[in-house]
Amino acid sequence: MTSSSIYATLGLSRNPFPPTPDAGSYFFTPRLEEDFAEIAHCIEARKGFVLLTGEVGLGKSTLVRRLLDTLQGKNCHSALILNTFLQDSALLSAIQTDFGLPPTESVEQGLAHLTDFLIAGHQAGEIKLLVIDDAQNLSVESLELVRLLCNLETGQEKLLQILLVGQPELEQTLAMPQLRQLKSRIVKHARLSGLHKDEVTRYFDFRVNAAGAEGRLSLEPAAAEALHRSTEGNLRRIHLVLDRCLYGLAGARASVVTAALVQRAVADLPALGDEVVANSPPQPEVWRRKAWILAGVLAGTTATVAVASFAFGPSQVFSPAVSEEGSVPVASTVAPASQPQPAVVGGQVTPPADPPSPRRVCEAQLQAIAAAGEVVHVQRLPDGVVGSLKSSPRFCRFSVEKESWVAWLGKDEARHIVAAQQATRKVQGQLKGMGLLDPRELDDGFFGSKTGEALARFQQRHGLPPTGKPDELTFLLLEHQDASPR
Repeated sequence: MTSSSIYATLGLSRNPFPPTPDAGSYFFTPRLEEDFAEIAHCIEARKGFVLLTGEVGLGKSTLVRRLLDTLQGKNCHSALILNTFLQDSALLSAIQTDFGLPPTESVEQGLAHLTDFLIAGHQAGEIKLLVIDDAQNLSVESLELVRLLCNLETGQEKLLQILLVGQPELEQTLAMPQLRQLKSRIVKHARLSGLHKDEVTRYFDFRVNAAGAEGRLSLEPAAAEALHRSTEGNLRRIHLVLDRCLYGLAGARASVVTAALVQRAVADLPALGDEVVANSPPQPEVWRRKAWILAGVLAGTTATVAVASFAFGPSQVFSPAVSEEGSVPVASTVAPASQPQPAVVGGQVTPPADPPSPRRVCEAQLQAIAAAGEVVHVQRLPDGVVGSLKSSPRFCRFSVEKESWVAWLGKDEARHIVAAQQATRKVQGQLKGMGLLDPRELDDGFFGSKTGEALARFQQRHGLPPTGKPDELTFLLLEHQDASPR
């Protein structure tokens, strides 16, 4: 089931919580509406220099896009600079290029040409707007260049309207003594903040209804409170959590986002999960279903047949098996522990020590053969995982309370196959061999959308969240199974 079909299952025409800015469905809080109106007024009134700051994920880029859309029909022509690692003369050249001007050889010539351009625009009744995003990356020298641009003016109006957008560090930079002239020119400073607790439910309703839900989906009060507590009202985090929750709703054919669903989604997100796990009571049922997102989605699909064919069947811990190369897995070399006997010391009977747990035995065996830079990774296998791992001395499986776990040797840092062309080519070949990637696609080592979609299908087939992004467990399943077409 594709992501689009998951949203369709919920009656949605699109993803209401996308990871990228969505200015088309913009949610105004009272304070945000006030800031937005003041920023737009400052630009239309040609007052000059406006500052917008906020932490990562609070919607700065989305506000900018909404602002540009609003000003588009008001004879406003804008230049948007996103690459703020360009400094000084390179920054000026980027500004010229975005305004459609040819580059110049020097800063002086560039300022002269830009001035002529702005004067002509002013005479034509146009508003010229320069937006610099991620401005916290600008050097002091580049910010001084921005001040020079802000000085371009007529008797009463600025020729160039400037909107600096950045993280709170930008405020610290502007507070430096050498930039006090620039700071004195700020006519409006808007600081973005997260949603308040009582705004979370309204935000959910607004987004899902804008995507076609028409009141069919809801967020229960306890879920709204859990969502606000775990995200602190940060919009990007809210989108990440609620997008996961939609998968859970589709899988369960439900329509109400519950607190338990939010907690499971948060626990599954690396950026938020550790904090939630530390502050929440144990939930055995949640942890027994790591693949909760896809539990219902896979039901009734061809993946169910695949589960029956390729799932890890129930097995005894450390059962002997021989690989195709003739080697015996590490777990298979562990002899059954004899029954511990009590020791008698000085006439006193000492109770026998508890035998080592299967996990400790497995980890110890792997650590004994680990090469430099390798560590032991341990993870529970998702319920209904598909495929059969080939035997290898580099990993072993064990059981804990009827749950199947796997430990394996891997690098101490996750491998990024986007940057590793050789690894990507290997993955592309494996995905083709499994019939998940079109054989006509090139093994070019580029991790593009086609490879990502094929990897997501592989992950879905194996009961993993279909992120389309590589992780250690996905690598393990790819490297240790039969890649013949299914």
